[in-house]
Amino acid sequence: MRVLLCVSLLSLWPTGGAEVCGGETASRNGPASGQTGAATPAPKGPVADNSRCFVCHVNYDFNEEKLVFTHAQANIGCVRCHGESSRHSTDEDGLTAPDRMFPLPYIRFNCLGCHDSVKLVASDQAKQDRADLKEKPDHQSVLDGTARDKKFCTDCHGEHRLGHRTRKWDKRTSRLIYRDSTPQMLSDPSGSK
Repeated sequence: MRVLLCVSLLSLWPTGGAEVCGGETASRNGPASGQTGAATPAPKGPVADNSRCFVCHVNYDFNEEKLVFTHAQANIGCVRCHGESSRHSTDEDGLTAPDRMFPLPYIRFNCLGCHDSVKLVASDQAKQDRADLKEKPDHQSVLDGTARDKKFCTDCHGEHRLGHRTRKWDKRTSRLIYRDSTPQMLSDPSGSK
């Protein structure tokens, strides 16, 4: 099962270099079938092992989900932001929320746990004279909450959303607010759902 999972994950990974899967190194050359354009550069160091999450979350659009790949290539996995989420990952019905989720207005506070706000603003200054940039970055307005158009980190640095959701939780309370008609694996002995 582990080998099959690793092979499945490698077929989704858009790099041409070596990837780490469950502690073992495997490689695949070129972009995944059906992909066009240049492959993402091979990581320079260890890659985060998100295979525990990808067992269920295989429905990411890997061409669009740049946030996961950028962080994984820096050896930053799902657990850094979402916690171990052991109850979530072992709940076959998917009714248990991850340990941590972030409502959109609060995402920047999580990002700032790793990304230095002083360096972000300083990097903006260095990019103000670049003619190749259609839009000049303005991290300061995002950080202080005064941005008008691109208000959140994910507006520029890639959304982090599943293309198809079978469950949805209130990100502040972790209360289940939506469940589709996907059959439950476990039945409630009382007959209620």
